[in-house]
Amino acid sequence: MDGLVTTVLGPVAPEALGPTDGHNHLWIEPTAGTDPTAPVLNDESAIRQELMAYRAAGGGAMVDCQPGGCGRNGRILANLSRATGVHVIACTGFHLRRYYPPHAMLWQLSAEAAADLFVEELTGSLRETKNNPQPIRAGFLKIAGEASFEQTSGHLLEAAAAACRATGCAIEMHTERGTAVEEFLQFFVDQQVDPQRLVFCHVDKRPDFGFHEAMAKTGAMLEYDTFFRPKYKPEINVWPLLEKMLAAGLSSQIVLATDMADSNMWAAFGGQPGLAAFINGIRARLEETAVPVSIIQDLMGGNIARRLAIFPG
Repeated sequence: MDGLVTTVLGPVAPEALGPTDGHNHLWIEPTAGTDPTAPVLNDESAIRQELMAYRAAGGGAMVDCQPGGCGRNGRILANLSRATGVHVIACTGFHLRRYYPPHAMLWQLSAEAAADLFVEELTGSLRETKNNPQPIRAGFLKIAGEASFEQTSGHLLEAAAAACRATGCAIEMHTERGTAVEEFLQFFVDQQVDPQRLVFCHVDKRPDFGFHEAMAKTGAMLEYDTFFRPKYKPEINVWPLLEKMLAAGLSSQIVLATDMADSNMWAAFGGQPGLAAFINGIRARLEETAVPVSIIQDLMGGNIARRLAIFPG
């Protein structure tokens, strides 16, 4: 049997997702007691309008990377998906500590209890949709590494590894500009997690080709998302890095994304470039530079869809 991707409206074949932004944030409710600079996205009408523009441009799916306890709302994600026709894959797991209240329940749990929570959200229901007639499930684990391996919560890393082993789900991991990826990878290998279940995010902020080549060859997937962030100098960093990775035959280990957690990047909120830029900007440029169609399809959806697919048994 082929693996299926768990979306907020049910399981979908990977090839049915279409072009997929591999890391984004569609809904972030304000959370009391957290970092006051934390991003907020909670205008359902504007978000729906933006998703419709993304769909009209040719977008098919969005990987939503906001875990529970720091602004996720599975009911609204399902409403947005239903209203726009865009597939949405929700997550369980944990974000950076600063996005939670000081005494958040997640940080008080044992590794075993946290793993049980993650597995329940992957196989049963997101906590906020438990009482829905049709509960909504997470489709992957999103976790966050702090500025160093030592600063990252060890018991939650253990919990994520256990949930991955139990369910076969993928893990997308926030990294601080690609910091300590080697240590995080080794941790998961030591925890018997297959690198082919891992996606390391924001690593194009560390545009060292040798590092990217070595990580890709382990089987881990690398997520690039600075295409519309001028401060990271995409013209001299991410685009040349991507070109080198394609020339090295490593296109199967890359997922492209936009990570527009800040409303000033959304057209519906008066910002730029808008969610549709994933198609109108990134894909259009790849087409202009004569990247083969099959590779474009993999970079812009196929790779992440196959990684998110969970196989029976």
